[in-house]
Amino acid sequence: MRIAAIPRATADSPNMSDKDMALFHLVADKLSEEGHCVEIIGTDNKIPSGCEIIFHMTRTAETLKQIATREREGIIAVNSSAGTRNCSRLAFTRILAEEGIGQPPYTILDTAAPPPAEVSYPGWLKKGEGWSSLPDDVQYIATEAELAKGLASLKERGIAEAIYSRHITGDLIKFYGIVSHGKQDEFFRFHYPTDGKFGKEKINGTPHGYPFDEKELRATAFKAAAAIGVEVFGGDCIVSLDGRISIIDMNDTPSFSAYREEAALHIVQLITEKRK
Repeated sequence: MRIAAIPRATADSPNMSDKDMALFHLVADKLSEEGHCVEIIGTDNKIPSGCEIIFHMTRTAETLKQIATREREGIIAVNSSAGTRNCSRLAFTRILAEEGIGQPPYTILDTAAPPPAEVSYPGWLKKGEGWSSLPDDVQYIATEAELAKGLASLKERGIAEAIYSRHITGDLIKFYGIVSHGKQDEFFRFHYPTDGKFGKEKINGTPHGYPFDEKELRATAFKAAAAIGVEVFGGDCIVSLDGRISIIDMNDTPSFSAYREEAALHIVQLITEKRK
């Protein structure tokens, strides 16, 4: 099988480039070891028309357009171009709301307008467009003055829309999943984080270990991934004192750094399943 493999651009991988590339090359190497022809392509290069499947971690708009064109020609992509785009902040927030999947109450804000009177504090101001790539793309907000300043900073960068989400007190949990279409079980793992892209996980404090239903977390994560349209995914959620689960982030093809070797095997299995 001829496979085109496309890594994630460094600009789209803040403080995570080494981890993302480690997963990318591990998957590409394992596919090659199984006898597949893997052609690694840069984000600025054209995808060859003769490939049968595309494994990618890209978030670059032009590359996603190329992938979409190949998909219309019948080539399979993991993840799909549509699913990848749906992992941008505004898109997945709206999709989760439409599907009734638990997430913190939120308001979509115009960065050029003053803070609305009805929002409560504290909360989180998040860049609406695309993915988080800079520290200020996600800001913890305690007062109206901080919200006004945060909106102004986003507006100065040319960002028109933002999401303001209520802060939920509870334990932050990171989860990871890979869909299976064959006999292999679906991959699902979760843990309390010790670090992150910008270190803002520390705001939630030391985990309390609030009890929750692990089967519900798994089901919620896969339901969200299916609605968004991704098969290799990760995300963050908050577990409240009462065990309620609220998703606060969804990601296409995360680095799986804590589970890299195991995850790579499942991704390879998913890709090979696609051609059976």
